[in-house]
Amino acid sequence: MRVHEFRIEGDFDRDELLRISSQASQFASEIKLTFGDEDNQRIVDVKSLLGMMLLPIHNGSTVRISARGQDELEALEYMCGLFQHGCAPH
Repeated sequence: MRVHEFRIEGDFDRDELLRISSQASQFASEIKLTFGDEDNQRIVDVKSLLGMMLLPIHNGSTVRISARGQDELEALEYMCGLFQHGCAPH
């Protein structure tokens, strides 16, 4: 499993989140987005159109993207690029 955590710079509108979800479907790997504090942590399947539409993440939110599967590295790099320009996963 590959994981990368970063801070969101700017707000995402519904159309942007739907585009990200749609593009995530090209990968075989499971891709999850986790955000919130320990007491109120939320996990969303990035491939879920409805889950992505209802995301309450805004500028300054810290999020974690994780990918698990046969193309996890490519999936994580691509998703990070969509959420954060120039993201380099560790």
